[in-house]
Amino acid sequence: MSRGTPVSAPGHLYTWVDVDEHFARLAVNGEWAPWLVEVSAYWDGVELSVAAGTDPAEVWAWLAERLGPLTVDESRETVLLESLVDGETALPVRLLRVDDPVGAVRTPRWNERQVVRELAESLPAPDRPEFRDGGVQVCAFHSFKGGVGRTLHCVALARELAGRGRTGAGGAGRVLLVDADMEAPGISWMVGAQGGRLDFALDDFLALLQGSATAEERARTVALARKFLVNQEHEGVIVLPTTRDATRIGPPRIQPADLLTADRSPYVLTEALAELAAALGADTVLVDLRAGSSELSAPVLLDPRVHRVLVTTVSDQSVQGTVNLLNHLAHHAPSRRGTDPVCSVLITQFQPRDHDSELLQAAAALREAVARTVAGSDEAADDADAGAGGVLPTDQDVTSEPLISPFLASLLALPRSWSEVADRIDRTGLRSVVSGLADALRPPAPPVAAAGAVPDDINVRREKLEVLARTLVYADVADSPQAQDGFLTTEPLLSLVSTHRTEAPIEVVVGAKGSGKTFTYLRMCRCRTWKDFGEAAGVPGIELGAPLVPVLASANLAARVGDQVEEVRSASAKALTGSEPATFPAIRDLVRESLDRNLDDIGWRRVWLACLARAAGLVGTTTQDADRVVTALARAKQAVFVIDGLEDLFQEFSTDPRQQRALRALLTGCPEWLRSLRGRPLGLVVFVRRDLVLAAVPQNTAQFLERHRAYELRWNRTEALRLVAWVCTQARALEAQSVDVRSAAGDQLSELLAPVWGQKLGSDHSREARSEEWFIAALSDFTLQIQARDIVSFLTRAALGSTGDTRWTSRLLAPTAMRRALPVCSAEKIDAIGQENPPVGRLFTHLQQLPESVRKVPFSLESVELDLQQARLLATNGVIFQEGDQYWMPEIYRHGLRFTPSGNGRPRVVSIAKLVGNRAEHG
Repeated sequence: MSRGTPVSAPGHLYTWVDVDEHFARLAVNGEWAPWLVEVSAYWDGVELSVAAGTDPAEVWAWLAERLGPLTVDESRETVLLESLVDGETALPVRLLRVDDPVGAVRTPRWNERQVVRELAESLPAPDRPEFRDGGVQVCAFHSFKGGVGRTLHCVALARELAGRGRTGAGGAGRVLLVDADMEAPGISWMVGAQGGRLDFALDDFLALLQGSATAEERARTVALARKFLVNQEHEGVIVLPTTRDATRIGPPRIQPADLLTADRSPYVLTEALAELAAALGADTVLVDLRAGSSELSAPVLLDPRVHRVLVTTVSDQSVQGTVNLLNHLAHHAPSRRGTDPVCSVLITQFQPRDHDSELLQAAAALREAVARTVAGSDEAADDADAGAGGVLPTDQDVTSEPLISPFLASLLALPRSWSEVADRIDRTGLRSVVSGLADALRPPAPPVAAAGAVPDDINVRREKLEVLARTLVYADVADSPQAQDGFLTTEPLLSLVSTHRTEAPIEVVVGAKGSGKTFTYLRMCRCRTWKDFGEAAGVPGIELGAPLVPVLASANLAARVGDQVEEVRSASAKALTGSEPATFPAIRDLVRESLDRNLDDIGWRRVWLACLARAAGLVGTTTQDADRVVTALARAKQAVFVIDGLEDLFQEFSTDPRQQRALRALLTGCPEWLRSLRGRPLGLVVFVRRDLVLAAVPQNTAQFLERHRAYELRWNRTEALRLVAWVCTQARALEAQSVDVRSAAGDQLSELLAPVWGQKLGSDHSREARSEEWFIAALSDFTLQIQARDIVSFLTRAALGSTGDTRWTSRLLAPTAMRRALPVCSAEKIDAIGQENPPVGRLFTHLQQLPESVRKVPFSLESVELDLQQARLLATNGVIFQEGDQYWMPEIYRHGLRFTPSGNGRPRVVSIAKLVGNRAEHG
């Protein structure tokens, strides 16, 4: 059966080499006659080994079909080669009948010596799924072209791993760094320039291995190598140079392919390196290979147990060469077992803004090529029912997404010595680029339970998590005692409180849909005073004890929650004026009635001041005397007014100029007036959706958002992980932690969350996506932001789906449940936004009703029947992102809108997200 496009008859055959290679291509493509055993071409002829009883006429007919009727001369039994005189050069064909065919001997070479049917198959898998010395990982760096930063990043990874070993973070072993660039060694020169000892080298090891026919002899070779290599350590990195003779030109006398004899394992080199690392106390082997498709690299790259890292720039030649190499790996040595690592690609030397297009195209081509190197996964197969269409595309995006390393001018010209290069790597932050590779090679050890501790049954803890997370999905029902006991202080809220210890805040808190605005508003109201809110946020030294006065609230609050807010309003109003405040409906009516009048900015400012006065108990305040009444209140009292639920009042904000003017007065005019009051006795905190701000302040929008950026509710990666950890601890689903979740750093949060979702969406040593990376990719938008509502919704669904699971009892959330939760959360998000934001909801309905053939990502506006104004509205809400003439959707929207990947090889969600993040990082 053919593997792909049929192999065409050769255009030109110059020598027997062309004949041999053509038959090899036929074999690889599965175009092999059933009677054909082997083809052997030499300078003096071609031998075809055929099964006994094969009709010669059938053989010649097949040859004429595969080589061309004018190339095969049956009468002379020859294959005609190119020559100046027709028929002058002919290669004799000899048929050898085979009664009992012997199986082919396969070795890890790019060009195998036997041309047989088995070339259509991948190489035989190693006997053991892991290297003989369990725990040793082997990682090889390779590049199609030289000068792409391969060696530099390999050394950076070695230093990162060794650094973690010295600090006990993620492993305590050394690193064995092998310079296997046998024709242009780089690491060897660094160490030589340092003046370090070079008593033992790779060419010594290869020569000793060639003479080691038995296991005992190989053990002696390893022991001898260890004796000298222990003296070649540099801060946890043991260097095995290419050669001891720096003046030598050319490859060593004994090359890796020379070890591929019938009496040895085909993977003898990688296994021996793993044994050597174990003897040295190293748990990782890093191999810096020669660039290009040399047989010097084949024995290492063709071992599927090796974590293969291919380095490339964005240049087309480098990318296509890397894709070709990945295609060869997909055929010869794919990742088949669950423990076989996925190939990694590292894209280097690009300018973040100048090479956006090239970076996207390169990432797309390379991602697809990496995905082809994975021949299925036992663990993923267990989760094959995770959503429509099997395992989610997010899994593949995360596991096959290229790493990126932007151009750094300081790395163009490197110093000579190892220590100087190491210092340059550390100063440029190159180690952070390869930190993901370090995580893959040394996953953090799972937490060890305290001695004598007997945790609750895992399903009981899953149920606790599901119950609390469900109460937090919508802030209007987030009144459970557990939710109120603790208060997660995010960076924006910490800034809001800490910068207003003595002076009332007059600030606009911007947040996207589901970012936690209403939840924060309710938590603020329940504290009753600014001082108590500051203390709940963990900020000491708050002197302002002004009461908090709710002015407007979401119309969708549950009755019991609304009653709590009304109680706070009443108490605050009585403390300020001794009177009951106007009700929420009455204040909404004032705003709605004002929308029917053609008010200017000053008129609207007075409307809002009247709303503040009435919320404080001065219910007789009119828009004509609002300035005077509020000024009088400011002379006698201090207060902080709080507003939420503006989207209920202004549902046509995107198109109605009156609603836009009303919002603009509240967000700019009213705060400006309050700031003019000496001493700022009256504060105002307005919680508002980002899309309302963009519509209301069309001019100087960037300046407005920048002014309030410190208080914007943005959930970046760290804040998102912190929220997960906080919810789990509040639900008593995790054991008590010695680290305060509210102040934990990124690495600490990753460690805290290991019991929640494990290291990967599978066993910790599987090739599945890393759980944390998958979570971020699945729930992020294209600015790498995640909404709080999506996080707690995901936890609700994943915890519910995990309850009863008996396989993954060491973690709260089972991989299957996590995968299944994403499409459900996406659908819930679409429904919620549709109800809360009617203009966007109508566009959602339109998109969902498109034919299935049209609902593909990426898409053009014409294909989905949207105009530019509608596209801007969706982009403002984070639903779509434009790159060139194509539009993309984050996964958290795509599933709910029932769009599917087009599969046309264009960039996917993770690449787009990285691109946007790169732009933001580099300005």
